[in-house]
Amino acid sequence: MSRELPLEAGRGRPVNTVVLLREAYVVLNGRVLARLAETGHGAVRPAHSAVFEYLDDTGTTVARLAERAQMTKQAMAELVGHLERHGYVVRRPDPEDRRAKLVLATDKGREVFAIARTVVPEVEGEIDALLGPRRAAALRKDLDLLRGG
Repeated sequence: MSRELPLEAGRGRPVNTVVLLREAYVVLNGRVLARLAETGHGAVRPAHSAVFEYLDDTGTTVARLAERAQMTKQAMAELVGHLERHGYVVRRPDPEDRRAKLVLATDKGREVFAIARTVVPEVEGEIDALLGPRRAAALRKDLDLLRGG
């Protein structure tokens, strides 16, 4: 899948490691989104990954989701609102702080997690096939090192 990147002075912007990492993520995340659309979850868009990726199974406040995704609370609330309207999440009072609400996945939201989990081994296998098992393992190790692991 090829994506058109922005131009700078009439030419493509210089590509660097961060751009390559982002574009690889977009392509690989697109596999999950395509599978979700094929299985009736077309309301889940790329931006909603920011909710699903950072949602604890016991619930997470919008503020914490926003902090984890490095976005504003208002932007995260909008994403959560869309998913809530489509039945993927609900907001419930936080038992530890009655002023706060926790965002929780519904059965439909948990189905999204289950579908995504089926795509992960496929993608990992494609990466292994493309790079070879040794280079793929080295890539995973290097990415973990870059993220501070």
